[in-house]
Amino acid sequence: MIRSKDCPRGRSQGGFTLVEVIVVLSVVLLLTGIAVPMLSSYMEDGRRARAESECKVLLAAISQLYKDVGTYPSRNGSGRNNYLYCLYSGPQVSSNPWTSNHAWSRWARNKARGDRLDNHLLVNDPQGGGGGAYASTGNMRWRGPYFAGSTPVDPWGRPYVVNILSTYRTDATNYRRTWVVSAGPNGRFDTDYRARPTDELAGDDIGMLLYQR
Repeated sequence: MIRSKDCPRGRSQGGFTLVEVIVVLSVVLLLTGIAVPMLSSYMEDGRRARAESECKVLLAAISQLYKDVGTYPSRNGSGRNNYLYCLYSGPQVSSNPWTSNHAWSRWARNKARGDRLDNHLLVNDPQGGGGGAYASTGNMRWRGPYFAGSTPVDPWGRPYVVNILSTYRTDATNYRRTWVVSAGPNGRFDTDYRARPTDELAGDDIGMLLYQR
């Protein structure tokens, strides 16, 4: 018997059975379930690496200012050294960008005891008052800017903080370690604000040690 050339041999070659579609979808969903957490983990690792890198750059800029003017950036708008408690990076903070009310977040936002890093690293204008500038002549003078552009916020959109108080307080136990630090993914400072000699960065805080007494 002669078979017509147009007569199909078995199942049509142009489609998929329901079972095949279900199998393909199951494989795609399985791979997605594996890939998404891995991708999220890689992205989070990348954010942490960026935060560490930016802390190092800020630390280097602060150290250079110290080398030039002979004091860490703890100067207030009246020209008084060893007065500020905390510095923060990025633009002006009008409300609490962190998820807790840690001492560092309070001090950074305090008009008398806090200040923007930009006022020390980019311009010679502590607290933006126009009256407390570091010396601009002589061997120990401000030679900035010490940073290219405005200082960054961390990868989660919050300022980095420097507990600059610990560079000058003479307390026998507390305020002995100074960090450039990010509150990390959870946006909460977990490190003890007292910064004792044995204290380390805690929780998911990310930072670099600037100074230790």
